[in-house]
Amino acid sequence: MRRLRNILLVAFLLDAAAHADTLDAILARMDRAAKEFKSVSAKMKRLEFTAVLNESGEMNGEMRLKRDKGGTVGLVEFHDPDPRVISFNGRQARVYYPKANTVEVYDAGKYKETMDRFLLLGFGTSGAELKKEYEIKQGGAEMVGSVQTTHLELIPKSPDLKQYVTQIEFWIPDGQSNPIREKVTQPSKNYSIVTYSDLKLNPGLPASAFELKLPPGVKILHPQK
Repeated sequence: MRRLRNILLVAFLLDAAAHADTLDAILARMDRAAKEFKSVSAKMKRLEFTAVLNESGEMNGEMRLKRDKGGTVGLVEFHDPDPRVISFNGRQARVYYPKANTVEVYDAGKYKETMDRFLLLGFGTSGAELKKEYEIKQGGAEMVGSVQTTHLELIPKSPDLKQYVTQIEFWIPDGQSNPIREKVTQPSKNYSIVTYSDLKLNPGLPASAFELKLPPGVKILHPQK
């Protein structure tokens, strides 16, 4: 029985490798998808690992983001255990904490370009843009849940980008152009893994779906001042 299990395992791994998408095919699909991209919505599960504490935590949420003339606009909402809503609107970022009925307002003007790069990375980014900014390595075929994917590893070329991340990883379903999972590793060895579900491109949502709605009496803070 052990020998049979080993034979079946080898057969499975060989079959997975045979069905891995080529890097050129994936980047070509990303080029085509980027031309049509307007917005994205998805549910997500996020795992955060803190290296110095050797601790990790998970949270569920959802995102709605779109490309606008002034920059990336939209919302990233996290639910329990630490609910908060992060709003992006051009050159400003706001973080709303519903339990405290408090919103923090940040001037993100000088970080706008970097913020736009990361917010839509893997969705509104073309394959040509990725090749320009990253060294890309194909990691082979892997399963994410029941979905067959190809694993890509991206290493930033720019010293500026390396201040924020040392490596980005994508798991892209076969025949598709957008990742179902992303991992971002920082210079501190901290990392986050986001797994997407119910992902929709250009869902046709109204403008109000991308706006932060604050209740009466919310306390406004400006941590940068």
